[in-house]
Amino acid sequence: MAEACRAPEGYPIGTVSMLTGLDVHTIRAWERRHGAVAPSRTGGGTRRYRDADVTRLQLMKALTDCGEPIRLVAGLDDEELRARLQRLAGLAAGPGPDTRQGVRIGLLEPRLSHQLRAGAGDTELRRGHDGLPLLRVDVDAEALPELLEGAARHEVDVLLVGLPLLGDDPLAGFDACRRAGGGRPVFVLYTFASRGLLERLSRRGARLVRAPIRLDALRRLLRDAEVITRARRKHLAEAEAVVVRTTGSAPERLLDDEHLARLAETVSNVECECPNHLSSIVSGLVAFEEYSKSCESLDAADATLHAELARVSGHARALVERLLLRVCEHDGIVV
Repeated sequence: MAEACRAPEGYPIGTVSMLTGLDVHTIRAWERRHGAVAPSRTGGGTRRYRDADVTRLQLMKALTDCGEPIRLVAGLDDEELRARLQRLAGLAAGPGPDTRQGVRIGLLEPRLSHQLRAGAGDTELRRGHDGLPLLRVDVDAEALPELLEGAARHEVDVLLVGLPLLGDDPLAGFDACRRAGGGRPVFVLYTFASRGLLERLSRRGARLVRAPIRLDALRRLLRDAEVITRARRKHLAEAEAVVVRTTGSAPERLLDDEHLARLAETVSNVECECPNHLSSIVSGLVAFEEYSKSCESLDAADATLHAELARVSGHARALVERLLLRVCEHDGIVV
């Protein structure tokens, strides 16, 4: 039987790696060097992480992705991490975005639908007085085709889908949800699932959520996800602006495939292998640049990202090409 990613004593480190996007070595290093989280241990000494540990690691990863050093953020408590992310996202301190107008949801998860109906009379839930966003269900579907049709017709902000309801081919079901949502976040709620399936969903862009989940926890999760997204977009936009100001569009290639093939086999007079290594790097960047130009896009956001990947990798390729030519000149290699 496939290993299920739900254990009563907590998550194993491999599952935490998948849920947070941090590799196992980084998680251990953050624990050992910075005390970022303090997992419990089984009788055999194996680490076990709580939901709170996963949330904390997600917040810290988002901050480090935005250029914040882990040594500075690891000592902050969760609310301080959230406040720091809000500042990076360009948001005022206090409640996160969409507190009053709410998050518009496309829903395909019967248990969560019952929870939302049961909590509909809760004043705090309706008015967002606790600083968390309202949950507005614009599409409450009973089957996947109904959700896909509703998501295509309504301007929902997120889709929340129970894993079993993605159908016999969950990956195809998820891809359909993503297309219907126009690239909007798709949260997949699971109780028991094989690690392999969850990893494949995660690689496709699914936001994985262990069920059942309390409504207040769901609202906090959606707020965190939105703030993280805004902070990352702002960070990338600022970095992109620097690239555009300093480099513009990617330059033409300085070395063609024949040049690179020859340099890959060249032995310099000083027995230096830098030309060989650099030519391999340039070849890899050329391949990725071309791949990004032809990569299939699900929507306009995908197409924009692939165009950015092609352009920035083209700049990286040009930089390494110039380094390679300098090395060749220094070593007396005729290109």
